[in-house]
Amino acid sequence: MARYRVILTPAAQRQLGKLRGPEFAAMRGVILALADDPRPAGATRLSGSRDLFRVQVRVDGRPWRVVFQLRTKSREVVVTRVAARNERTYRGMRSGI
Repeated sequence: MARYRVILTPAAQRQLGKLRGPEFAAMRGVILALADDPRPAGATRLSGSRDLFRVQVRVDGRPWRVVFQLRTKSREVVVTRVAARNERTYRGMRSGI
């Protein structure tokens, strides 16, 4: 399978830049793996959206999410959010980013 281009939005870059240690390593690994498999096992489409997905990651017992937009025609994965799972994780999410 041909690789996808992975793009991080400025917000996702800021969120990733705040992480250290095992959290950073885990999120980096998940994001890089999206280039080879943009629909990994466990990836779920966000309700109310055609092109937004999330991947769940658990690091040291704490739940994290990588939210991304899949653009199949241009073969791009746009990571929009990297966040610890809480009530604010999906606030303000929309398609067409």
